[in-house]
Amino acid sequence: MEKKYLYGFDIGTYESKGTICDFSGRVVATAAQGHVLKNPRPGFAEHDPIGDWWDGFRVITARLLGQTGIDPRQIAAVGTSAIAAAVTPVDEACVPLRNAILYGIDTRSQPQAKELNDAVGEAELNRLYGGVCTVESFGPKILWIRENEPEVYARTRHFTFAAGFLNARLTGRYAIDVYSAQSALPMYDPATQGWNEGRCALVCPPELLPGIYKTYDLIGEVTEAAARETGLAAGTPVICGTTDAAAEAVSVGVVEPGDTMLMYGSTMFFIHVLDKMVEGAYGQYVIPGTCAFAGGMATTGSLTRWLRDNFAQDLLEREKAGGGNAYDALFAEAQNIPAGSDGLIVLPYFLGERMPLQDPNARGMFFGLNLRHTRGHMVKAAFEGIGYGIDQNLSLLRRRGAVFSAATAVGGGTKTPLWIQTVSDICGISQQVPQVTVGASYGDALMAGIAVGAVRSPHAIKEMVQLRYTTQPDPALRPVYDRYREIYRQLYQRTADLMHQLP
Repeated sequence: MEKKYLYGFDIGTYESKGTICDFSGRVVATAAQGHVLKNPRPGFAEHDPIGDWWDGFRVITARLLGQTGIDPRQIAAVGTSAIAAAVTPVDEACVPLRNAILYGIDTRSQPQAKELNDAVGEAELNRLYGGVCTVESFGPKILWIRENEPEVYARTRHFTFAAGFLNARLTGRYAIDVYSAQSALPMYDPATQGWNEGRCALVCPPELLPGIYKTYDLIGEVTEAAARETGLAAGTPVICGTTDAAAEAVSVGVVEPGDTMLMYGSTMFFIHVLDKMVEGAYGQYVIPGTCAFAGGMATTGSLTRWLRDNFAQDLLEREKAGGGNAYDALFAEAQNIPAGSDGLIVLPYFLGERMPLQDPNARGMFFGLNLRHTRGHMVKAAFEGIGYGIDQNLSLLRRRGAVFSAATAVGGGTKTPLWIQTVSDICGISQQVPQVTVGASYGDALMAGIAVGAVRSPHAIKEMVQLRYTTQPDPALRPVYDRYREIYRQLYQRTADLMHQLP
């Protein structure tokens, strides 16, 4: 049967999404299913790998095939991505032994990060990786399991990361791509693109870790057992896959040196593509021959969700009764709030902060509230607080040699032009929002197409992108935002010691 389609699947913080496209990049169908971010204790962030991921994959795959009538034998290849780290210990049958430990919003491994930094030496870690172990790193999370759940660690036969769990269930092969493995401090060896046995000894034996591949290497095929569970055809090729943000960047043509992506999701992630390694760069990108600056903020879209859920119950009730979307109604209240939100400033550190602070104990703040402020002010100030944080990160990139004046904006936040425009005004950059913003699952499908020759090249993906709208910064607002940007910066500096005294 003729192969006509590509299938991509992505696991995000609050939902999973599947996308089927044809070889020209035309999206045929997409479907999503929500799941719950589990916070069993303060500082913990987890997913259920079976209930959230595997069951979601099965349900979404069945829905897409049913809606389109596509014969699964027509799917040429499958690509997957997921949030990282998503550290999941499994037994010999790939059955999870505990919930997955997520990325930097899970801060439990701070002591283990310090332990590994002390053992290897911060100078050596900076030489190897351009940074030290943090709660973003995979090693401290594994070490936390080893030290706090020894019975789980003893039964572990494999540790999976990011898309690796899905791929193992689909193919029986344990794999991680180079891009994602670069977060596996201190086990990963940048020089060999393999595991360093000496540093692995501080965390776990290398035989418990997956094989390392390029992102769109074919690692295996859908097994007979997986075909019965998912409805895919046995023998369908599966690529290694990657981390969600990288897949999302590829989906909108961020594939060549100089390209920059800002991803407006539950968290913020940014990627700037380079033609060579420079000091402070993240490392290799998913496109061969390129490198990347990459990093993220901890609380962006999840802050707007918090505002909706806690301060807009009336709008949620109206939505349930058949009224308009609660988010749209809430954000409309911020539309006419002036730049600077009449003196209200938000520190968006509601789950600690990743870059540029790398402070899991940072705390969120609404500063400057008075009786004139409304719910709309709180929303606009949240957009601005996120914008100030993005500006700090972009300034960091520029200090390290990145040159850009525009970025491609992706993610759910692009549905709110006010948010994107606010960030452009604060950061002084234009932002291009593509017409197709399906997200990482679309990038997964396209990379699967490259692997089997159905998509010509990464540059061909760039040629597919059409723009929905573009924002330009308003220079008249610069004096206002320059003033509040400095207050934002000092707020953290002056209160960090107090934040760290809070439970």
